[in-house]
Amino acid sequence: MRLGKTAASHFVSQVVVTLSGFVATWLIAFVLGAEGLGRYSVVVSLGFFWLVIPANAVAMAIKKRMSEQESPAAFFGGGLVLNLALAAGLVALVLAAGELLGGIVSRNRELMIVLIEYDVEIAALLVAAIGYQTAMAVLQGQKRVAATGWLKAGERIGRTAFQVGALLLGLGVAGISFGHASSLALIAVGGFLFSKYRPSAPSVAQVKSLVDYARYAWAGALRGRVFGWLDTIVLSFFVSASLIGIYEAAWGIASMLAIASGSISQTLFPEVSELSTDSGFDRIRHYLDEALAFSAIFVIPGLFGTVVLGERVLRFYRPEFGQGTQILLVLILAYLADVFASQFTNVLNGIDRPDAAFRVNGLFIVVNMVLNVVLVWQIGWFGAAFATASSSLLRAVAGYWVLESILGGVSIPFGELSRQVVAALVMAGAVFPVVGFAPSGRVGTVLLAGFGGVVYFAVLLGIAPRIRSKAFSLVPRAA
Repeated sequence: MRLGKTAASHFVSQVVVTLSGFVATWLIAFVLGAEGLGRYSVVVSLGFFWLVIPANAVAMAIKKRMSEQESPAAFFGGGLVLNLALAAGLVALVLAAGELLGGIVSRNRELMIVLIEYDVEIAALLVAAIGYQTAMAVLQGQKRVAATGWLKAGERIGRTAFQVGALLLGLGVAGISFGHASSLALIAVGGFLFSKYRPSAPSVAQVKSLVDYARYAWAGALRGRVFGWLDTIVLSFFVSASLIGIYEAAWGIASMLAIASGSISQTLFPEVSELSTDSGFDRIRHYLDEALAFSAIFVIPGLFGTVVLGERVLRFYRPEFGQGTQILLVLILAYLADVFASQFTNVLNGIDRPDAAFRVNGLFIVVNMVLNVVLVWQIGWFGAAFATASSSLLRAVAGYWVLESILGGVSIPFGELSRQVVAALVMAGAVFPVVGFAPSGRVGTVLLAGFGGVVYFAVLLGIAPRIRSKAFSLVPRAA
């Protein structure tokens, strides 16, 4: 019950994050168009995702070692020093690259344009992102998962506010990039202050322990970047900023559907980590079964809903975004595989087998990279979506196989998942006949999506006793 309520609290906070993000993306697309959104996406992919992979690996090590409840303040201090050193080196690299490329590279690729024109923005975003990821890891290592969820919500709301201000002032891509960095920096400071520990000097052995974990964990961080942002970088070599913007809008909608899985993973990790030290594998298998039963609860109806409403949802941004409907469908399939794969590798990391997770993530990374380059080169932007979906399915299968070989007795709750499919089919059948009667434009799209959501959850609660029981247990009872 406690874990369910923690996950539910984190989930509610992530709904706030998602809605704020949708508003910001819509405003950027509406004001700057698909090209502006595409350029900003490349800035974010570099400054917030790709370049901070080493620091994210250290953050994962901080979370793991602090969750073990042995010398948490020292591990906090050791991780902080490591990430400060990484931040300094990476900033120097970005600024030097911007200067050098500006003198020797022709601006005929979107990636080059962004590196040359927005190097300072990328550097600012990079430093803020490292501070933010470190602060969140420190809190998650203390099992304060719900708190990190609400801090993330605060960051997303703040980012949206800063970016709206930048758009109103006409500051363009540079303004919204600095707005992003400012919100991350503010929440990073708040996260450090909120921690019940203060960093202390680590021993050499403790620093080595962090590095040893991080040298495997970097593959998990890289996996997340490959899943979410490799296609952006590859596309920046082959297609226009406008198509990148449309692709990122479709990706943003698909990612909304996976927020339940993310909340479950964040809640599950410290519990699995603590249980692994006592060899509590029976409890771990139980928690994993619960996680798998609920991870796709939004992704499955999202997939069927896209078949019926996909083009209308994308046109919510601007009319030209409607051409990304097929991209959206494939990306949701990618997320459907990813929510299960992520639970498997999350448990592998939690039971202190980052080497096993490394192998699974390494397979995904290699396959995704090869497929992305080859398929985008051959068939354009559809290739990026197909590459992500195919490699995500492979990661899910490999993750299950590896975890089963280590943990044993890993079961897939097919009964609960089939009930979710049935409810989604009923939802699609109910929405399809009324699409032609709904008002055109954004209001009609919102009404249709809301109607579909009500039908789906009404049917699901009616046919799935386990989900109904869990849902009712989370409702506060009157005194």
